[in-house]
Amino acid sequence: MKTKKAVKTHKKAWLIAGLILAVLFVSAGIYIGISFARAPKPMEVEASFRLYFEKLSASGKIVLLEAREHLLLKETTIGLLFGDSKLGRFLGIRSDATVEASAWADISFVIDLYAPESWAVRYDPKNGGRLILAAPPLSMLTPAVLTDSIEIRSLEKSIFLNQAKLEASALKGLTTRFVEAASAMLREPEIRSRAYASLEALVKLFVDNAGLKAESLEISFAPPED
Repeated sequence: MKTKKAVKTHKKAWLIAGLILAVLFVSAGIYIGISFARAPKPMEVEASFRLYFEKLSASGKIVLLEAREHLLLKETTIGLLFGDSKLGRFLGIRSDATVEASAWADISFVIDLYAPESWAVRYDPKNGGRLILAAPPLSMLTPAVLTDSIEIRSLEKSIFLNQAKLEASALKGLTTRFVEAASAMLREPEIRSRAYASLEALVKLFVDNAGLKAESLEISFAPPED
């Protein structure tokens, strides 16, 4: 009798232990499920987003789009006998010079992480998650003129002007004109659309790497700097 009673007591103890373990495993499963399902805190997402993008570029500028542009510059300089003086203008004896310069340049369109218009990042975990990003204005790096593509021609020479100086002036003017041309490109819809797509791809990569739920992405650039 004692043996049977001991066996029953032993079985009962194992049954209770098994039930306790089952409850613990179920509880652990529920806890893990809740932990993974729980949305991350918006502040944590925003801080990690800034850190992620800061690591993309040591210089603080992220290149979104690159383009190669060709420029043709033609300059005509008036050459007067006795130069641009009262006598020269009075006599009006002219020998003008026209110089043509052309080159290709690589233009990089970027966003500056340290621009006065700083990042504004907001994350809302509701309704599948929404990430809202207001980026600094789209800007550019100084165009890199491809030196091996530079061509300078003197279409008309002057007996009153230093041709070498005119050609050097035209060469110097190429960079300035490229900057002007690139600045104008910042407002072109196609350039902005392609830059937007590039930034959107980077944001999606961040979302995937972070394991976030973000069914909605809202991205905008600050207005171009004047």
